[in-house]
Amino acid sequence: MVQLTGLLRTILGPASGVFAIAIMATGAAAAPPTVYPAATITVAQPAAMLPTASAPLAVATAKLPSRLTTQANLNLRTGNSTRKRIILTIPKGTSVKVHARAANGWYKVTYKSRTGWASGQYLAAKKPVKSAKSKLPSIPHAHQNRGPNKTPRVVLTYDDCPRNLSSFKAVINYAGKSNIGLVIAPTGDCLVSFKRRYGVDLASLARAKGQWVINHSVNHVDLRKLSCTQGARELRGTGVRTNYGRPPYGAINSNVRCAYARADMRIWTWTRDTLDWMVRSKQTTVARAGAAKRGDTVLMHMQWQGFTPDSVRQIRNRLSDRGIGLCRAYHGKDGKGAVARTPVNLPSSLPC
Repeated sequence: MVQLTGLLRTILGPASGVFAIAIMATGAAAAPPTVYPAATITVAQPAAMLPTASAPLAVATAKLPSRLTTQANLNLRTGNSTRKRIILTIPKGTSVKVHARAANGWYKVTYKSRTGWASGQYLAAKKPVKSAKSKLPSIPHAHQNRGPNKTPRVVLTYDDCPRNLSSFKAVINYAGKSNIGLVIAPTGDCLVSFKRRYGVDLASLARAKGQWVINHSVNHVDLRKLSCTQGARELRGTGVRTNYGRPPYGAINSNVRCAYARADMRIWTWTRDTLDWMVRSKQTTVARAGAAKRGDTVLMHMQWQGFTPDSVRQIRNRLSDRGIGLCRAYHGKDGKGAVARTPVNLPSSLPC
């Protein structure tokens, strides 16, 4: 190591203040993601391409920005991958403090005293450009809003990924025992993560308790930015294989409609948004969901306060006080007997 340091001093010169050390390991466990400190990013050539001592070593340096701005509603995660748990969602147009950058382009950032990792694909130095009204996706049609619920009952739907397995089981167990039929929309990355961490299939667990499960893409990408073919591939990936799906952010344009048609899925968005990811308040989320009208599809998320047995109970009671019922758990094709496993494909009319 002393000889290597001395050689690098000879190559780089004492004035540079930069040292590049190449470490190669074989037959060992995978190394953690490379993280570059906030002060300076140093890029060295691969070991196989290092020049001889007679030639200068090419080193590129770039200063890491102190702050970046989210270009869309962006998930803050515990690690630099979409398979890592979501801590919270950072609103579009928010300036965040930058600490480091991983080799895959993800940034370690802080938002409201919470530090985690966010994809660099949706971070930039400039504020997000506001699209003209004429370029916004058209409002979803009625069938996209309410999906297959043709009853006056309210459907509670939960997107993304639960915080852990115990919280997920607590909700679906409560729903099954209370004769409530929820709609779960996990991402493909979420399914893969729980399969790897716990050895379970979240979709199968939910169906076993009479709950409905729909597609929510693989990694929550804005499908409008993909071609029809790319979008269909995203829907057919590791996500839920079924006949209904919800586009991330509810974002829809012609490419998205084409992708869903090619994947043989119908779009189901929502009619009432609790904005639980923004308010982060159980009381507010329950109040907004409990104010739903007959036939509403209510949007919430599995990582926030609306996804607890007590929240579901309170929402049911608020609706019941106004003479409105929640969608019931599945009891088989005849609607009789005990709670039954839901089919993979949803019926054209949900038996709420």
